[in-house]
Amino acid sequence: MTRRLPVARVLIVLIVPVMAGCFAGRSRTPANARPTTPTAVPTASPDSAKTIAIVGDSARKADSAKAGINADSAKKLTALATADSAARAADSAKAKTKKKAATVAKPCALDFSESPPETRLTYIRIDSTNAITYIGGGFVGHCQGENNRISADSAEQFQSAGVLNLFGNVMYQEPGKIRIQSSHATYFTREERLYADGMVNAFQIGSGSTFTGPSIEYFRPTATRPSSKLLAPNNPTATLIEKDSTGKPGMPVTIQAATLSDQGDSVLFAIGNVTIKRGGLVGKSDSATFDKASELARLIRNARVVNQDSSQRFTLDGDTIDLFSTNRQLTRVLSLHKAMVVNSDVSIQAEKIDLRLKAQKLSEAFAYGGGRATARTPQQDVAADSLHIVMPDQRISEMRAVGTAVATGVPDTLKIKSDDRDLLRGDTVIASFDSAKFAGDTAQPRIREINALGNASSLFQVPSKQGPTFPPSINYSRGKAILVQFDSGQVRDVTIDSAASGAYFEPAADTLADSTKKATRKAPPPPPTRRRGAQLSAAPSRSPSPDRPSPPKRSSTSLDAITPMSSDFRRRQ
Repeated sequence: MTRRLPVARVLIVLIVPVMAGCFAGRSRTPANARPTTPTAVPTASPDSAKTIAIVGDSARKADSAKAGINADSAKKLTALATADSAARAADSAKAKTKKKAATVAKPCALDFSESPPETRLTYIRIDSTNAITYIGGGFVGHCQGENNRISADSAEQFQSAGVLNLFGNVMYQEPGKIRIQSSHATYFTREERLYADGMVNAFQIGSGSTFTGPSIEYFRPTATRPSSKLLAPNNPTATLIEKDSTGKPGMPVTIQAATLSDQGDSVLFAIGNVTIKRGGLVGKSDSATFDKASELARLIRNARVVNQDSSQRFTLDGDTIDLFSTNRQLTRVLSLHKAMVVNSDVSIQAEKIDLRLKAQKLSEAFAYGGGRATARTPQQDVAADSLHIVMPDQRISEMRAVGTAVATGVPDTLKIKSDDRDLLRGDTVIASFDSAKFAGDTAQPRIREINALGNASSLFQVPSKQGPTFPPSINYSRGKAILVQFDSGQVRDVTIDSAASGAYFEPAADTLADSTKKATRKAPPPPPTRRRGAQLSAAPSRSPSPDRPSPPKRSSTSLDAITPMSSDFRRRQ
């Protein structure tokens, strides 16, 4: 049978056993107990005085013996005392740790005494160990001995299962740590776990992080769980409001993923279709981690970072990308395994690419790792074992290629029509660009000079004076060092230092006839026409003279088969 009791009676029933337990350990004096009388001190006799004198003399002798202890013994005693103090301190620390662990491991015992006066309560006792409590009209409670607070419009508690269901305007709070709001929640008192669903909003007070999503699961610290844990599945969104050293809030960071997991408000894990936005920077990957203390973020698998600012746009790809920040400012981006970065001035490919930023702008780039590193600009391509590109204010000014470096460039297409490229080799190649930029200037930096050092060689195409359709001349040089200077993007001077050698090739016009064509046979002249009324006289026949032999008969060989006499044969004739 269901019994409805006033809240006051129920609270008295619940609180009285608790108060009894609190006072159970205190000693009580019975009401009929008599006060004890102090025992009288006996008076000393003369024999007792002699005994006291002898004892005093023995004590003085003992003091004299103690005074004879040498300095080494004193040191040993001091060391033993120090070691004993340290051992006691360690034991005290262990005792405190065990006490703290025992305190944390203690299951939550709910206290409803903070509920408002209009609260209605229905208590159903099933057996000696099981009961169900229904609370309406507002519920406010906390775990006994814990600094937390739970509130809702209504609640129901299952005592044996250790389950508390909360309905309507649910709020769970731990001062200075976390605040969770939802439309429904279930608190498992034995597991110290809160499952909230329905428009959930969790705010971590320590870091300023906010989690929103369909559901969130929060785990309180226990003996087997030293730090708290927050788990948000079903495509939640996290917003991190980071503060600088002065306490000023910085630029917010938004993280979206299939699942978010936060460990102790210090390390955040994002799993599945991750998107991170921070101002104009957007990062995407299959999974990601973020350490709030060290400000290190890592994007894992199919990672990409894009700066969407049109004036500072760049794209970085790689299998893994690390983002380093200092005082909540992004200072370094490291891409690992098949990395590639592209911006308006240069495109870089390498096994590893390390980008350095100043004021959110790309200032330096390093490309290295297994294989070759390549950099492409609108005018030059460079390949080497490693590259260092200097880009102040995100405009390329210098490119250094180390390790069997090769630089290739496209000749002036207005003066040369050629598919070949100019070439410069060396152990080290340094290319300098004119990075000066004026207001409204959108032109890309032009190459100023290229310096090849160590086993240098160059091959450049020189335009012909007869026009762009005529083949260009070729200038090949080699030496210990080669300096190539450009003017308006075209080669102006080539300077060779030490062990200089080379060649200059200039094409000539083809004056040889094309011997592949067949000779054409001339058509015979037309026969004479007969005029009307005219008679053709027969030509007199010639008879061979006995003194003159007759000419040899000509064979029917065609004219195409007749070969002209060679000049050597004519000279012999």
